Amino acid sequence: MNLPVSLKTTANVLGLLLLIAAVAPFVVYAIPGVVGAEHGFVVLTASMTPAIAPGDVVIVDERDPTAIAEGDVITFVRGNNEVPVTHRVIDVVATDGGPAFETKGDANEGPDASLVAGTNVIGVVAVTIPYIGYVIQFAGSPLGFAALVVVPFGLLVLSELWVFVRDRDGAGTVGAAGASDDGTTPTDEFVFDDPEVSAAADGAESAPTEGPAMSAAGGHEPAQGDGTELSLDTVTGAGAVLAAFTPYSVYVAFQIRTALAVSVAIATSALLVGAVGVWLSGTGVLDRDASAQGDGRSPNDRTDNAVLDPVNAASDEKSIATDGSGSEDR
Repeated sequence: MNLPVSLKTTANVLGLLLLIAAVAPFVVYAIPGVVGAEHGFVVLTASMTPAIAPGDVVIVDERDPTAIAEGDVITFVRGNNEVPVTHRVIDVVATDGGPAFETKGDANEGPDASLVAGTNVIGVVAVTIPYIGYVIQFAGSPLGFAALVVVPFGLLVLSELWVFVRDRDGAGTVGAAGASDDGTTPTDEFVFDDPEVSAAADGAESAPTEGPAMSAAGGHEPAQGDGTELSLDTVTGAGAVLAAFTPYSVYVAFQIRTALAVSVAIATSALLVGAVGVWLSGTGVLDRDASAQGDGRSPNDRTDNAVLDPVNAASDEKSIATDGSGSEDR
């Protein structure tokens, strides 16, 4: 029996590692700060092959122009051109305005036409992540957004709904199976089999014993009551905030379609689904519905016999055990 457990544990660990390995590059691109950089760009052309190919992602670290040396790969802009260029520095030229850089693509035959001023340099390439640029570009298209965001999120919602329905049906089946033929439940039998109630009915004197029924009648609160109430309040508040923010984040992700926006939309949507699930479980909505289906009565029609006062129950038993003359039949 130990071998299957060991194999299962190993498979779970390997699956987790593969998931981290698959997600980590996209996290680095969306949030370059996790590796100490500031920018992430998808390479579109083959001017830097074979070192950097189209579809690769470059993570760029901002650096003072005076610290850039020959051989560094830099990302820069040319004049008013908004599309950054990533080329290698082949020479550093001193000018009155500071250092300027002669650049060249590794796959190009000659250097770039003009020098790059230090003020136009975005930074130095720190990390190159191959191939994920294709996925990012695909995610930016309408088809890719639907395939990588809408469909997985829809499957997540359906999965959570299936779990709720399955748990509710399972609780209803257990409640129906627990009811006896005469309509009483195991809770009823437990209350009337209480030692204190039985002793009082027989006229025997015994010291009060604090059992589950006495605790309920005495008004003792469960130890976890305060924690549960606080947790539900927190979940309710968080769920309200997420319910307001999630539609907006999804709208922004659909409009700008960047990795960061898509990641935020997925995260907020998943958190909202989780918060709803925790709230439903914590409030017992599903349990009450399943219990009502189990005994055929609504929650308001059922009497919780577990909170009967043993003293009153004992008095009722003594009243029944009389011969009608007012004296106790012993």
